[in-house]
Amino acid sequence: MKSDINNIVIVGGGTAGWLTAAVLAAHFDTKTKFNITLIESPNIKTIGVGEGTWPTMAATLRRIGISEAQFISECDASFKQGSRFIDWNEGESYYHPFSLPIGYKDINIVDHWLESPSDLSFDEFATNQAGVCQHNLAPKQATTPEYANVLNYGYHLNAGKFATLLKNHSINNLGVKHISADVSSVNAHNATFIESVVLADGTQIEGDLFIDCTGFKRLLIGKSLKVPFKSVKDVLFNDRAMAFQVPYSHENAAINSATHATAHKNGWIWDISLPTRKGIGVVYSSKYGTEQQAFDTAEQYMQKHMPHINIAGLSPNKINIEPGHLETYWKGNCLAIGLSAGFIDPLEATAMILVEFSAKFLREHLPASRNELGLLAKKFNKRMDLHWNNIIDFIKLHYILSNRTDSQYWINHREQNTIPISLQRSLMMWKNRAPWHADVEVAESMFPPASYQFILYGMGFQSKSTLADRRLASEERLHLKKLLSNKHAELQKLCQHLPTNRKLLLDIKQSWMNRVPNVEI
Repeated sequence: MKSDINNIVIVGGGTAGWLTAAVLAAHFDTKTKFNITLIESPNIKTIGVGEGTWPTMAATLRRIGISEAQFISECDASFKQGSRFIDWNEGESYYHPFSLPIGYKDINIVDHWLESPSDLSFDEFATNQAGVCQHNLAPKQATTPEYANVLNYGYHLNAGKFATLLKNHSINNLGVKHISADVSSVNAHNATFIESVVLADGTQIEGDLFIDCTGFKRLLIGKSLKVPFKSVKDVLFNDRAMAFQVPYSHENAAINSATHATAHKNGWIWDISLPTRKGIGVVYSSKYGTEQQAFDTAEQYMQKHMPHINIAGLSPNKINIEPGHLETYWKGNCLAIGLSAGFIDPLEATAMILVEFSAKFLREHLPASRNELGLLAKKFNKRMDLHWNNIIDFIKLHYILSNRTDSQYWINHREQNTIPISLQRSLMMWKNRAPWHADVEVAESMFPPASYQFILYGMGFQSKSTLADRRLASEERLHLKKLLSNKHAELQKLCQHLPTNRKLLLDIKQSWMNRVPNVEI
C-alpha cells in the first residue's frame, strides 16, 4: 500500500465541492503529481441559498485564477460591505460593516465612544462604511484594480451560477477530473477508512483522501463512517427558510451595499441585492411559527418594500434546516466540507467562508502521508470546533441582545439555559471592558473582536469605559481626535467620488464583455 496522499476524491458538487476542488487544484500539480476527481450526481439540485460571502473570497478567487470581472459578470454578483440589522431592537437599525474601526490596531475606540456620548451611533463613529452603505455606493472605483478596494468588501452572488463557473474553471483550466454519476455505495473498512466509492454502473473509484460534499445526506462521513451529528436547536431555534427570487421594479433600481436582515415575530428576513434581482428569504422556527405565517410575513415585507411584486405569482424555495454540526469533521481518510459538516442560522453568511477555511487547511497541510492522517484530523477537528463555537456564540449574541417581547420566540432566546457558557462568560467580562485584541481565540477567526463591538454597541449593550485607568489616555484622545477629523473629510470624498453599486457593476460587466467579445452573460 502506497503511503503518499495524492489521489483526492471529492463526492458532491455545488459551491462546496467545486470551490474545494479549485482551491486544491490551483495549488497542486494536477498534471503529474496530484489527481483530483469530483463525482457529482446529475440528479441532485444545489440548495443555492448561500448568496453572501466574506471579504476572504476576493483572495480565494484571485488565487484560483478567476478574473473578478468574469466572476461578477457570470455569477450575477454584487458587492457586499457588511450587514444591516433592522428592528432587532424595534424601530432601530445598525450596520455590521466589513471595515475595522478607525485606529483599531492601536486604540480601542469603544472606550472613547462610551466616555464622550456622541450623536453618532457606534457604526457611524467607528467607520465610514456605514455612511457609504446608506447611499448605496460601491466600495471602490472603476479604475481600482481587480480585487483591490477602497473599503473592505465581500460579495452577494447567484450560488448556482457560481458553482457553474467554478466547475468550468476547475475542469478546463485546473485539471480536475469530473464524473457525472450517482454514488451507490461506499467501501469502508470498519467504518474508519474508505477504500473506494462505487458508482451506479458498478465502477469503483479509489482514493487516498475522500472529501464529503454531499450536503445534508452526508453520504460518506455520516452514513458510511457513522460520525454523529450534534444539534444546536436548543441554542439557535431557526429550522426553516422560505426563499424568493424577486425582480426589481425597474432596471435602474438601487442595489444595496449590504445584506438587510430584518427581524420579524418568529425570526428574520434576508434581503440581498443582485444586479438582476433580489433574493428575499424568511427564516423562522417551526416551533414558533407555521409555513403559512412565514409566507404572510414575506408578503407583508414585499408589500412594504416592493409593492410592484405580486407574491402569488412567485414560487418559494422551502428549505428545512437542522441547525448543528458533526461531532467530528475528519475521520480516518475522510473529511466533510460545506453542508456535510453542518449548517446553522445563515444570519452572518458563514457557509462559504467555512468552505474556504476547510479547503485552505487542506492546501496548507498537503502533501502528506497516510501516517500523518491522524495528526491532521486531530488538528482539523480542533480548529473546526473553535470555528463552530465562535459562530454559534456570535449568532446567538444577536438574539439575546434584542429587546423584542412580541413573541415567545424572542423571550425564550434570552433564557439563560439557551445561552452557551462561553458566551455568558464573555458577556460578564464585556460589562467591565469592551472586547478587543485580548479576546482573539483563533488566528483566522471570521469574527474578530471588532465584529463583536459592532453587534454589542449597535444593540445597546452597556460596558464600562476603562480609559480613565490608562496612563496614556490623554495621548489617545488627541490621536483619536485627529483620526476622527480625517475620517470626516474622507467620508465627504468617498460620497463625492465613489460610484453607485449599479454604475460600477455595469462598468465591470462592460469591461468583461469588451475583453471577451463573444461571451454570453
